Amino acid sequence: MLLSVASAKGSPGATTAAHVLAAVWPRDVRLAELDPAGSDLMYRLRTQSGQPIDSSRGLVSLAAAVRRESAASLEEHLTTVDGGLEVLVGLARPDQAAAIGAAWSAVAQSLRGPVDVIADAGRLTPGTPSLGAALASDRLILVTRPGVDQYGHLRERLRWIVDETAHRAERPDLGVLLVTPWKERHEAGALNRLLHSGGLDVPVTGVLAHDDGAADALAGRRPRPLDRSLLVRSARELAAELAGAEESQ
Repeated sequence: MLLSVASAKGSPGATTAAHVLAAVWPRDVRLAELDPAGSDLMYRLRTQSGQPIDSSRGLVSLAAAVRRESAASLEEHLTTVDGGLEVLVGLARPDQAAAIGAAWSAVAQSLRGPVDVIADAGRLTPGTPSLGAALASDRLILVTRPGVDQYGHLRERLRWIVDETAHRAERPDLGVLLVTPWKERHEAGALNRLLHSGGLDVPVTGVLAHDDGAADALAGRRPRPLDRSLLVRSARELAAELAGAEESQ
């Protein structure tokens, strides 16, 4: 399964969501950075030996490989980071996104294999280089935070994606992930009703706890145990639901 995590506008936490879901995923999984704005994990993470991540090994090298051979092996372009997670590191510079060009869709196909992949697709807008990869996913989840403006952008972006994929033989299953303080997780029900009242048959697939301290620890900005944090606990629950739903199909 290829599951892409993206945003409609701003920075609602798509990178953190993709990272923490991959970290607690109940099956073998890889984390792929497809955000055309550039890599965050390159600066946040280290290899298992504690070395900085090599930016030349990742999305750029995979895109070059699939241009030469569409069946190029993904494994050769992965980096195993501290903790054991296998990562397809993203772009060192945003100008590389345009250079990948038509290879974005081929990259998406190389990610769809026997091992699950969770991809951070960044912000989706018309013309976004990673759009082809996001729309080629098995599941596409848009991340949002509470707020009238956030919900307005989310609703219009979902309508646009539905229109874009309406005539495709294969299109991703759409969902929404709400990032909110845990005590306000009931807001997911209101968002579900808002989307359905607007004619959008897109479910809120779950809630991820807004936990700045745990997000900073996940990003390596501060030392803090993560296992019992609200962020990780809510991510485990969501990951189990998403992985279980895929198995039942």
